Amino acid sequence: MDELLNEHEQGERVRSWLQRNAGSLIGGVAVGIAIIWGWQWWSDRQHGTQMHDAEQYEALIGDANNDPAKLAAGVGKLKADSMYGALARMQLAKAQVDVGKPQDALATLRAIHASDSGLSDVIDVRIGRLLVETGKPADAIALLGKATSPGALEVVGDAQAKQGQAQSAQATYKRALTMLEVGSPERTIVELKLADVGGAPDAAPATNAPVAAAAAQTPAQQPTK
Repeated sequence: MDELLNEHEQGERVRSWLQRNAGSLIGGVAVGIAIIWGWQWWSDRQHGTQMHDAEQYEALIGDANNDPAKLAAGVGKLKADSMYGALARMQLAKAQVDVGKPQDALATLRAIHASDSGLSDVIDVRIGRLLVETGKPADAIALLGKATSPGALEVVGDAQAKQGQAQSAQATYKRALTMLEVGSPERTIVELKLADVGGAPDAAPATNAPVAAAAAQTPAQQPTK
């Protein structure tokens, strides 16, 4: 009987608590539903915006055919801080370089506000390369001096070579080579630049020399067990 009374008291306490807090519970549920609905609405809107930007980008690239004037006219329709807006401006900068307008290309690249760090790094490398080509190697080093990607290091090496700092350029190119795959086109270019400033790639450690030597032995040369 006592156990039944205890269960009854517990039930009454639960009902009483629910009555006192019904308003708060309903409000919390409503807020939760509103948050979920708001997130769903925002996600759908973001997806729709991205699809629209993608379509505009594809139409722009297809119609402009790398014509700087046509690209410049269409680029303004894409936000500078969006992924497709950034890609369109990078395409415009390339077209401007191709027609001999590096200063216009620099202005175009500097107007990009990339939120993605990887894309931002690529843009900085392109800006740095243009700075070297337009006779501003010190500005390129200031922009990329702390960067660690092989592309950035290559540009810093180019800037140092442009300033007559052959030893610094050699060290920078060698750092870039440590991150580039043997035989890749990028590595070949850096190796050529390194040779141009009087350097040579560091020899790789012969960690597999014993294995290679054993494999090269003829059956007659190999030790018997």
